[in-house]
Amino acid sequence: MLRRTAHRNRTGLAIVGLILFLGGATAFVRGLGLWPGVLGTAGVPITDRATRTFVDGHVWFWAPLAAAAVVVGTLALYWLITQAATGTRRAIRLEDDPREGITALPAHVVGDALRNDLLDSPGVRSVAVRLAGTPARPCLLLTMTLEPGAAPAGIDDLLHPALRRLRQSLQTPELPAVVRIRTGR
Repeated sequence: MLRRTAHRNRTGLAIVGLILFLGGATAFVRGLGLWPGVLGTAGVPITDRATRTFVDGHVWFWAPLAAAAVVVGTLALYWLITQAATGTRRAIRLEDDPREGITALPAHVVGDALRNDLLDSPGVRSVAVRLAGTPARPCLLLTMTLEPGAAPAGIDDLLHPALRRLRQSLQTPELPAVVRIRTGR
């Protein structure tokens, strides 16, 4: 999950939790009859005759209620869409100055180059490369699966030169990489 998505989840859940807590506390206080002047008495229904008369006499009441429902529905849809965000980038930007022109390289080309470079090495069964971050500040997410019996300690000698060659070819000396190494069975 993306850090930004996790932050939005925590914020959204905190807001919903606060609203539900306040609603529950209000119902609890009304049920105990502690504040009858503000919340009403405990034995009387919330939608009493006065409330129904107000709603029936003021047609404008339904427009804000519908607007609030649309806002809540839109926020819920936005939350669902952000859950699907993977953070994978489709391109890496090679030129930072838009006045000079924007040069972008598709992410699958970067991944294929690194994948092919590492698959030529002995002991490497498979390589998965993903480009994350922003187009201006990309980050490589690399997962390597080793052949059974291959020593994970020797992978360091293969990985650093391959990453160095990739950084040199992209002319991005500061291309961070997160590497996950799995051993084969």
